[in-house]
Amino acid sequence: MRRSPLIDYLKAAFLWRWNMLLFGAGAVFAFLSGHPDVVLPLIGAAELAYLGLLTSQPRFRKAVDARGVPQPPSLDDAKLLNQIRTAIKPDAWERFEALRARCLTLSGLAAQFRGPQGRENATITDMQTGSLERLLWMFLKLLYSQDALSRFLRGTDRAGLQREIEKCEKQLKDATAQERDQKLLKSLDDKLQTLRQRLANHDRAAENLEFLVVEIDRIEQKVNAIGEMAINAPTAMDITAQVDGIAAGIAATEEAMQSLDMAPVLQKETAPRLLREQV
Repeated sequence: MRRSPLIDYLKAAFLWRWNMLLFGAGAVFAFLSGHPDVVLPLIGAAELAYLGLLTSQPRFRKAVDARGVPQPPSLDDAKLLNQIRTAIKPDAWERFEALRARCLTLSGLAAQFRGPQGRENATITDMQTGSLERLLWMFLKLLYSQDALSRFLRGTDRAGLQREIEKCEKQLKDATAQERDQKLLKSLDDKLQTLRQRLANHDRAAENLEFLVVEIDRIEQKVNAIGEMAINAPTAMDITAQVDGIAAGIAATEEAMQSLDMAPVLQKETAPRLLREQV
């Protein structure tokens, strides 16, 4: 992939909407404080530190580089979700729909609590909705992966693999002691290595499944928390702080998910519009 010039990375980092919002708010605060000569340099230093940190991140650079690469046509959100719905078990889809319905209900309650002043917090509301959709999308991808791993494990007999390994080990040991033909020894050794690899794949899938089960439960609670935050958080700063913490947790989960062999249907990084319109 072609690497972009440094100016492109700096421009993308600076024009990120939340950076623009915070930078502008900081500039306004500097003038309102009555000491812009003191505050503005501090804001400028913080901005430079932010730009330097973000543009040095390989994942950020990769995302900027990808902007100039033609992308294959993707499914629209409705078709994408329908594919997932038909692939997983009905109870898994119902679990997702129940959580999504809770988010929609909480969003409606939050709007009622904000009342006529809700329009003033439109930016914060959009930020919350985007975070919720990202969480819901990760939750659905985890459910999909959990279903796939469960099917794989049900179709693999670990005890049978272990018996086959022990049998093959004995055959190889006996053949080696009898100084049998090298072609036979090589064939038995290759069979043994294949069986061991299959057993390792099974155990790794079992570990991944355990991780997914825990992450599904954790994100389910996280979605509930961020939905309730719309009602209980007293200030925009409280909301922003909690959203930042949630975003960090989701980034860690996404990195862990990258180690799994995800189906193409799950490779969509941008969350579908799960809350802002019906799907």
